[in-house]
Amino acid sequence: MDIAAFLWDHPRPMRFARLATLMLFVSIAISIRSATGAAAPAGGAEQAADSQISLPPAMGWEDWQVARAQHAPRATVKVFVRRSETPATAKVRVLVAQTPKPTFDSPKAVVDALVQTAAHQCKKADAKTLDKSALDMIFEMRAFGCPGQKGERYLLQRIAFIGDWELQVTYAPMTPTDDLPPAEKAQALKLLSSATITNTGK
Repeated sequence: MDIAAFLWDHPRPMRFARLATLMLFVSIAISIRSATGAAAPAGGAEQAADSQISLPPAMGWEDWQVARAQHAPRATVKVFVRRSETPATAKVRVLVAQTPKPTFDSPKAVVDALVQTAAHQCKKADAKTLDKSALDMIFEMRAFGCPGQKGERYLLQRIAFIGDWELQVTYAPMTPTDDLPPAEKAQALKLLSSATITNTGK
């Protein structure tokens, strides 16, 4: 599946519904075959959007490599896997997505929309807030009984409004689980919290 088409070729309300499905299915909308491909070339508006995402290496990003990148005007999505793993066998994928800020008044409104959509598709879906401010929210999402999935799915995600942009950073285990080990969760939170956008458009 083309993640750019999945995220950007639909109106914003539909995009959230599709993004919820994308996240819950944990595949990050990238098949193993396509994940092994090289990053898409960027230029012009695409390059401008991509250059705004900042991932400080001192926060742990040096241990991750880009498995897939998609660009569209004013938007960028990257999928990372650990340097010690291949895209085909990665136990965790981290998705970083930068898109224009939505009309929602807060990240919590975005999360509420994601959970509502997931609840309609799965037998059980909920989110637990770990950290929250007016423009930034980190939460855990769990879902069980989703179409095509076995076991409980777990995602750790951050949604932040930064200037004119929305930043989503998602830590997604590839195998069913209901939580992360404490040490792994602490490192994942450090990773998610460190991502930012340097040119906010303001």
